[in-house]
Amino acid sequence: MKKTTIHFLPVLLFLAACGNEPKQKAADSSAATDSITDTKLPPATYLEGIYATTSAPAKGLENLFDANPATTWQTQPGTGPDEGIMLYFQNALALNSIEIVTPDGIFAKIEAAEEKPILIYTNGQVAGAGLPNDKISLAQNGLVKSLFIRFPKTGKEVFEPLRQEVYRLTYPLDAFIAVSELKVVNDKGETLRLVPPRIVKGSVTASSTLMPETAYSAANLFDSRKEFVWAEGAASSGEGEILTFEFDAPVNITAVQIWDGYQRSDEHFSANARLRDFDFGEKGGTVRTYTLRDTKAGQKIELQTPAKGAAFELKVKSVYPGKNYKDLVLSDLVFYDGERPFILHSKLPENYQTTLRSKAANSPLAALLDKRIANEVQEDASSMSQSLILRSDGSFVLYSLARSDGEADISTFADGNWEILSNNQVKVFGKWTDLINLPDYYKGSAQHNPTRIFKDVLTIDATKVTGTKMVGTFYLK
Repeated sequence: MKKTTIHFLPVLLFLAACGNEPKQKAADSSAATDSITDTKLPPATYLEGIYATTSAPAKGLENLFDANPATTWQTQPGTGPDEGIMLYFQNALALNSIEIVTPDGIFAKIEAAEEKPILIYTNGQVAGAGLPNDKISLAQNGLVKSLFIRFPKTGKEVFEPLRQEVYRLTYPLDAFIAVSELKVVNDKGETLRLVPPRIVKGSVTASSTLMPETAYSAANLFDSRKEFVWAEGAASSGEGEILTFEFDAPVNITAVQIWDGYQRSDEHFSANARLRDFDFGEKGGTVRTYTLRDTKAGQKIELQTPAKGAAFELKVKSVYPGKNYKDLVLSDLVFYDGERPFILHSKLPENYQTTLRSKAANSPLAALLDKRIANEVQEDASSMSQSLILRSDGSFVLYSLARSDGEADISTFADGNWEILSNNQVKVFGKWTDLINLPDYYKGSAQHNPTRIFKDVLTIDATKVTGTKMVGTFYLK
């Protein structure tokens, strides 16, 4: 039976660039000193955020920006297809190409006519596809604010029959994707020197957090994933709630950039309360009041005077009310010392991951964590391809593509959080996107908003994963 070649194009709808508004309350600020001082190097191109969908221990994304080709970013063993890397540029810029440098043996040989193993998205739209270690030309989708690198296949996947008309795609448990360098070239032919936000160790605490805490922790403010948020859990709409940031060493803060509200979708944003007025300053010291506009755009607030110290507080004074929920939500936060952004790294994400793994240890879920489940159902002139990943950081992603000769393709992308309900059930909740005639949508001809808030309950046993409402059945054996 002929295999169907799949491109899940809507995967990056949630990665559409979040633009930045003009700076507010401008003040004098001194430029941060870059850690690389060689004057022969090109000027730094600052990134306001980076993240990988998964990383192996000691193989984090920071290895791609240390000017050492011997160090790599690497996925966890047994993960690879449908994983990826996101870059958010501090200033939007024109790009020409990108090269993803990988060690030998990571990808199997890919024939020229086959689906390319690397897809590049800029500002949420497909901009290019290609092979590792090759220059991948990028389509001109305007000035680039966000760039996502996705690995839909590696050539090591095995396509095998499970039952009548149902096939499974598996990936070796000892295989992984690794990248040693990213070479991004602008429209002038210059290879950019990418500088990610500086990571400063510390802790972040909130006066309250909506449950489940793993989904709404204050640690989400510094993960560069604007779809994952801190939500307060007080009885009020958030007035009076306090975020406390404590660093292991003193820092200097000249500006704070905030992505307000629930950035997962426009519906999420309007449904929940957003921050309006807030106080910020050194804990126990002088604080100033600042105001955010009611917009999804990232807002960079220049402090009236730089805040110096090791502990700081942000106190909510007023909010923009949500249409459906009173919970106040903030999506992301970045500090600045002059031009250079920096973020706080706490141990909370690792602690939550350990807790989730422990809770899942004696359940059917344990064997599925961080592993892609992929099926294809072929019936006469139609086919359905779908994949699901439940990650040990409490996030999930689902892709689906239904094709039928002579009819419109229906492509689905869903992502968000999950929590354990019982030994064999988990709840997934987040954003669900259905697209019909996807190429026309990207040309701008779609007349409807295909994204909505959703939740579902998945039941897991040794042979399958089955949704209750919107998620279909995924066969394991």
